[in-house]
Amino acid sequence: MIRRAVDARAALAITAAALLIGGGFALSFAPWGNAWASLCALCAYAALVATSATRSGPRRVLLAGFGFGLGWFVVGIGWLYISMHDFGAMPAVLAATAVVLLACYLSIYAVAATWWAARALIAGGPFAFAVVFGAGFVLAEWLRGTVFTGLPWLAIGYAHTDGPLAGYAPLLGVYGVGGIAAGLSALVGAAIAGTIGRSGAFAFTARRTILVALVVAAILGLGQGLRAVEWSRAHGRPLEVRLVQGNVAQRMKFDPPRALQAMGDYTSAVEEQARSRPDLILLPETAWIVPWQSTPPDLAQRVLAAVRASGASVALGLPLRAAARDDGGGAPAAPGLTNSVLALSPDPASADGVRTARYDKRHLVPFGEFIPPGFRWFVDLMQIPLGDFERGAAGQPPLAIGDQRVAANVCYEDAFGEELLGALHGVDGATILANVTNVAWFGRSHAAEQHLQIARMRALETARPMIRATNTGMTAAIDHRGRVIAGAEPYSRTVVAARVEGRTGLTPYARSGNWPALVLALGLLVVAAGTPLRIRRDARRRS
Repeated sequence: MIRRAVDARAALAITAAALLIGGGFALSFAPWGNAWASLCALCAYAALVATSATRSGPRRVLLAGFGFGLGWFVVGIGWLYISMHDFGAMPAVLAATAVVLLACYLSIYAVAATWWAARALIAGGPFAFAVVFGAGFVLAEWLRGTVFTGLPWLAIGYAHTDGPLAGYAPLLGVYGVGGIAAGLSALVGAAIAGTIGRSGAFAFTARRTILVALVVAAILGLGQGLRAVEWSRAHGRPLEVRLVQGNVAQRMKFDPPRALQAMGDYTSAVEEQARSRPDLILLPETAWIVPWQSTPPDLAQRVLAAVRASGASVALGLPLRAAARDDGGGAPAAPGLTNSVLALSPDPASADGVRTARYDKRHLVPFGEFIPPGFRWFVDLMQIPLGDFERGAAGQPPLAIGDQRVAANVCYEDAFGEELLGALHGVDGATILANVTNVAWFGRSHAAEQHLQIARMRALETARPMIRATNTGMTAAIDHRGRVIAGAEPYSRTVVAARVEGRTGLTPYARSGNWPALVLALGLLVVAAGTPLRIRRDARRRS
């Protein structure tokens, strides 16, 4: 009885410690933390896992993995509560429960990587632990970003957009960066735990400690050196862009009179900015909440007149009618709506002097833009308009503007880095990426800063600039090295003016996507799995 009570207290202590470390790890992302804070939090977690595994076996670390994941995601994406409760009118208890249940699901991936690494530690020692910890998180985070349409938000690598490991982003992408960060942290964490424990093969001698320091320094140093490599080259005349931030309150956005006023305000902003003759004026996601054909005629004519007179292209987020599709019975199905970007560009050869192009969002948000099977009841608990879009087609071409080719993406599509790569390939591949988004759904939370961090990682991976027009923040222009070169104060009505240099050339990541990181992770896991077998075989030979 006493032993069970002691074991229960130990399990509770491990879970609580992991929960606190996970919450602290979430704070290492934007807007609060940085790469070094992320590494410190991961080191603390790895040390906890190593200590728990050597004292109690790998089963006890299941609780550590769950606690770490729960703290990580409840703190990191707790802003989902705002969209469900404040704007979706879901009861507070249900909204909070939904956030916790989602965090529990996402924790499964951390549990799997942690358990796998703990087994490697016991069987193969600290270096096997570090390899499996890093490789395991590569696979776990890729699965988290893929299964059930994926939720890759807060992948470990995003915390390293400004650190030395950012140099690996053009090679291995965000999952590879996260895997390296996890592996290094596990090595240091094991060294800390081993120095304290000093038992058996896990004990850290001075020689082993020096080796760990050399490995960590070499990997960090190489990453810092890779940051100086130019993976792309300048292309054509830079674009003069104007990024419009309307700051339309979410509670007012779908109120008809306020929506009409917002369209009028955006139209006035287009006219004002067109006077300076930029190449592109970019408006946020759902700047219009109705299709272009439903725009009040006077507003539509004012926008078209500004395009013709200035020579500027205007791109705005709005719903558009999808193309009619066959329902399988021979009769065309009634077209729905797509969440789209419409580009209006001057064209003297056309009847009205303006040509149009569009991009339709392909990766839709579950519950916000489509309803997963069996979850109609959940969506019915919320009052969210425009909640059922159709997906855009694959292979949509970039928008040609001046000397540049601009590949649009909408909302959290830029969290799926590999899905943006197709637009970069070919002789007409994109030279600039453009994101339109509306994070007003999440109030004055840390979601907007996290999204900017994601966009910066996309710029690093592809060596392409990214321009962003948002409703409330963070509107910004990002260069091909992931640096913000111009930005707007959040929660203000303003316009960002920037000169953006397009780029051509493909990084290794842009050529191959996530496959090199995944194959490398699998290879390292195979090697690590063979280590315990060699250790046991050598032990038998010595005996």
